[in-house]
Amino acid sequence: MNLSMHMLYLASFKKKNIRFFFLALLLIPLYSCQTEPVSVVDSNLIESIRWYTGETGTVDDEKAKQLLEISAADEDPLSVMWIARVYSTGRMGYSADKPRAQAIANSVIENVEALADGGVSEAQFLMGTAYAEALGKDRNDSAAANWYRRAANKGNVLAAHNMGNIHFSGTGVAQDDVMAVIWWTQAAHAGDAIVQYRLAQMYELGRGVEMDTDQARTWYQDSASRGNSNAKIALERLGN
Repeated sequence: MNLSMHMLYLASFKKKNIRFFFLALLLIPLYSCQTEPVSVVDSNLIESIRWYTGETGTVDDEKAKQLLEISAADEDPLSVMWIARVYSTGRMGYSADKPRAQAIANSVIENVEALADGGVSEAQFLMGTAYAEALGKDRNDSAAANWYRRAANKGNVLAAHNMGNIHFSGTGVAQDDVMAVIWWTQAAHAGDAIVQYRLAQMYELGRGVEMDTDQARTWYQDSASRGNSNAKIALERLGN
């Protein structure tokens, strides 16, 4: 999301939730001043992630899986680490296989960490996953949060997604519904269907923001249009 769009959606919250607005305002310099090195991320991996999240306009795990396997065939370390990630808990149509995930992660973690230290946001996101799910690293929720934050401040969609998750659950950071909404909003505007659904729930329940059924319905509709079945059920419940 560019800075002008970031300012636009922040302004829409100003009258509704002052704490939300000022906390989000503090994130702007962090978000806008980060720079990404020349991309080393495989183009097929980038597209795979976009189909996985719904940033393309539709969630398609099969297409995401095919592109991921193409990108990993050349032993690209970020793509291989993504293979570990999807096996870790059974994502993207893969069956969960934790031992396999750990073995794969162990084979590339040093390369991924070097890229993360070099400022590559996708590698930073994957280091967050490494610490959160014990993939090549011992589990460390605080370290996971630090890596997710670094990647999210550069606009990494899944890192912002996970920053919202950990603030919502209080894993590695203080539990804070307002911060969860801030980070989920960043990912939702990028087209992440799961986060759009979760953000809709926050508006429906009035958690982290004032209760707003219209906003909830809008985010449910965006999520449902990308294929999220839970969002479709929520819209039916709301009478849409």
